[in-house]
Amino acid sequence: MGILSRFPIHHNGLMRRKCQVMGGSSALGSQPVRPCHGLLNQVLTLGAAVGLTLATPAQLLAQDSGPDRPAPVGPALADPVLTGSKGHYRARMLVPVTQARAWAVLTNYEAMAGLMPDIKQAKVLNRQGSQLELAQTYQAPSTFGLPIKVVLAVEERAPRWMRYRLLRGERILSLQGQWSLTRVRGGVLVDHQIALEPDLPAFLRPTYDDLNEANLRQSMVVLRRLMLAR
Repeated sequence: MGILSRFPIHHNGLMRRKCQVMGGSSALGSQPVRPCHGLLNQVLTLGAAVGLTLATPAQLLAQDSGPDRPAPVGPALADPVLTGSKGHYRARMLVPVTQARAWAVLTNYEAMAGLMPDIKQAKVLNRQGSQLELAQTYQAPSTFGLPIKVVLAVEERAPRWMRYRLLRGERILSLQGQWSLTRVRGGVLVDHQIALEPDLPAFLRPTYDDLNEANLRQSMVVLRRLMLAR
């Protein structure tokens, strides 16, 4: 994916209207609306700075309808990159494997227990097609050593993306996120967006955020190693 454009920032209508004003209406000709490119780049940069809205299933399906061609990606993503703050994060990395290989590792949910730094137990409770319920137990420095049990609703679109949301759990007010795997030059772009609101006293929040960010980075490193393992 063009790294930001594959995750829509919900201002398309605004951008379209500004393009029409700056570039002229169709009655003036069919030339491309080039004056809008600078504005688009500014808005995309701002969106990356403040955090991106999670795409809806309809938007992800719309992305699937386009041609499946490798997209360019910067060399910096050869190592995991984490952006965001205060429970809203985006982690990305380039892994030199096939999309099928990355998908097989990412969705081997029960095998992740004991391998990922925070997942101690994992079990698929039921599955109906691309929908499933997944029980997990988290225990890590970011949980202050406490076991946290949750049940997630998971929706898959193999081999491109997977979304999850909290159905029920302990010490978590809200949790949702999505993984996407996009073919790029040199492998697969692994992109994880997560929004997590813990149930804990305010004075612990800064410490929790630091521990959670460290856990997210470590998780991406481990996932990369698993995808590369043969």
